[in-house]
Amino acid sequence: MEKYIIKNVVKNSEKTGKQIAIRKSRSENLVLRSDARKISNDALVGEVVSIVGKDVVVETIIEGKLLEVHCVQTGTIVSKSKYSNLIATGDIVYFLYEKNGLSKIVKVAERITKFSRISPANRNREQIIAANIDTLLIFTSIFDPDLNTMFIDRLLVSAILNKIKPIICVNKIDLSKSRKFINDLLLQYKKMKIEVHCISVLEELGIDKLKKKIINKKVLISGVSGAGKSSFLNSILGYKAQVVKEISERTNKGIHTTSFSKRYRLSDKGWIIDTPGIREFGIWDLSKEEIGVIFPDFANYYLHCKYTSCTHTHEPDCAVINAVNNEKIDINRYNSYLNIYDSL
Repeated sequence: MEKYIIKNVVKNSEKTGKQIAIRKSRSENLVLRSDARKISNDALVGEVVSIVGKDVVVETIIEGKLLEVHCVQTGTIVSKSKYSNLIATGDIVYFLYEKNGLSKIVKVAERITKFSRISPANRNREQIIAANIDTLLIFTSIFDPDLNTMFIDRLLVSAILNKIKPIICVNKIDLSKSRKFINDLLLQYKKMKIEVHCISVLEELGIDKLKKKIINKKVLISGVSGAGKSSFLNSILGYKAQVVKEISERTNKGIHTTSFSKRYRLSDKGWIIDTPGIREFGIWDLSKEEIGVIFPDFANYYLHCKYTSCTHTHEPDCAVINAVNNEKIDINRYNSYLNIYDSL
């Protein structure tokens, strides 16, 4: 995420009546975003591999060779994005190439897909975690830290909202003595036809099968700290891409291994973006009226509620509540719904 804040503010020019952008930042190193500025014909195109502050690493082809070019965010950058971070890992960008210096990004292409959350620093802004992905790998563990289905459900809702395929991966199954216990916890997702993989990175169980499912996809791996995400990434890449840290004895929570998002190649067609562990996830651009429609396990019931504006929280003759009472909808999923509904 950028070290400075960019706001797309406009005012009417007194002379022309046209809207012009105003720079608004806490820093003197300003970046102005525009949605209607032409860029140079000399600009090259590439994909963002990583971002640290204003420095952006872009993968591109120059003279037939696949290269990583170090770029900087400065001046005016063309972007249709108004209320989010300007550049995210996975973005397609245009830049002016400097062979012996820092290249300059001049445009961010419109995103095909995005995975985002409410910015923890400003609830009125969107934080793009990754752009142009087709698969979200929700990475968690059965223990240390314990499986949190409410957290999984928040990521699932955001994936469905943004038309990204979710895959759930549960690591550390070697810590459980009962596979039935794990299957019972995850049965609700399998019923919704969401792909679920149970693995053990430590004992090398289930990793090859999962890798075959994602190797040619554009994947974002996301989850809580300490679940073994870095160990898994090292395993599927075949080299030590990330340092592995232990669980904090004081909090029993994971310690952040990844400090910024970075993209790694899985194949010629596929790549995976690793992100820092997430401890809070506020869903961006979701209203209370939409959430009941997005929950796939409500699909067979919400149209049969007595009231068309039913919130499925307290109304009489609510088909969703009746389905919960009759154990047709999992009670944990319904509690997740209430948790998300109350947070909106």
